[in-house]
Amino acid sequence: MKRKLSLVLLSILCVTSANAMQFQTLGYKSVAMGGAAVASSSGSVATYNNPALLAKSTYDVEISLSAGVSAYDHGAGASFKNLDDSGFIDTMNKANTDLSSLTLEDRANLINGQKVIIGMDGTALNILPQAHFAVQIKSFGIGVFGSSEIVGIANVDQTHDQLYFTDGTQTYDIDGNVIDPTQATYNAESMQYALENGLTYVQSIGIILSEVPVAYGHKFEFSGGNFMLGGALKYMQATTYTEQLKIDNSGKDNTSEKLDKQSSNFGVDLGLAYEPSFAPDLTLAVVAKDLNSPEFEFVDGSKYKVEPMYRAGIAYDILESLEVAIDVDLSTNKTFIEAVDSQMVGGGLNWHPTSWFALRGGAMSNLDADDKAGTIYTAGLGIGAKWFQIDLSGQMSPKTTTVNGTDYPQYAKVNLALISRW
Repeated sequence: MKRKLSLVLLSILCVTSANAMQFQTLGYKSVAMGGAAVASSSGSVATYNNPALLAKSTYDVEISLSAGVSAYDHGAGASFKNLDDSGFIDTMNKANTDLSSLTLEDRANLINGQKVIIGMDGTALNILPQAHFAVQIKSFGIGVFGSSEIVGIANVDQTHDQLYFTDGTQTYDIDGNVIDPTQATYNAESMQYALENGLTYVQSIGIILSEVPVAYGHKFEFSGGNFMLGGALKYMQATTYTEQLKIDNSGKDNTSEKLDKQSSNFGVDLGLAYEPSFAPDLTLAVVAKDLNSPEFEFVDGSKYKVEPMYRAGIAYDILESLEVAIDVDLSTNKTFIEAVDSQMVGGGLNWHPTSWFALRGGAMSNLDADDKAGTIYTAGLGIGAKWFQIDLSGQMSPKTTTVNGTDYPQYAKVNLALISRW
């Protein structure tokens, strides 16, 4: 069972490239500042966050490289780990082979695991790796941006919820009592039957998307302030993915046939930013991503449409060394977890007292009431000369999920970036 559950988790974790269909928190500042970027993310990552900000880049050239991963346990991760640690499926197989060999500890393990499996129906585990390489040259930006939304969702057949076993002819309960002289009850109600025959399973589904944008931002100077307009045309390559995974070790194939399909399309992003003349340290901005609603295919011929995403932001340099920024999603963005949408609001502070040191912090939250992560706290540290800076940032939810008495954050993210400027 430990090997089997590890395969289930690994198949979800090992999808290592591309884009979730929600506005990603991407960039060394954004991750640390509560996701705020639309009005504050000038430089190379403006190509993704808001191409209008390419028109206000501080340096002639900026190159950035980053990689990160986030994990959000909607309940399934903790359940898998509890089943794995307890050896539940191994004990189930032991019972199906020889009920008389079960110890009191085995019976307690089965009863506890039965409750875990029944309760995990509809729960999910979401893993989102992301990475980017981006170059800003004056008001132009190019790059490769990748992130993913891959989710494993537990589907538990609630009619097969009993600890019934069979010797091939009769149906027995956990104590070895014959409850049916045939296998009919076993076939109709046994949890073991559902696990062996794929009635209780994990559905892994996702879209893996890489974006290669070419972007430009231009500044228009008026008496009332500076108005910036930017756009990005991007090539998008997607791999849509769906797979039904068994969570037992019945001796049959570990998984059903993997179903994935590659397709490509083009996307259009548009950004606006405004610096009023009465407050030159203030930036107001809005960005629209995927305005043309690009579509990608699943292997069964169905379409996945990337709906347009809209986000607004405000940034203000309170002092020469202190910036504050806030972003809010203007659209509700779908995720692969049907019950949870994404509409984020967040912000933070960026304190940079010298050219070689920056300290950031913030918070963010999903406005969707069904999101269980609550307020997510963010922080980051940048250190190094402008031509080579290392930036480490992270996010964490104070809400926890419990595995065998140990608490883990329900949501967490870590990101490492390298930046060089001239």
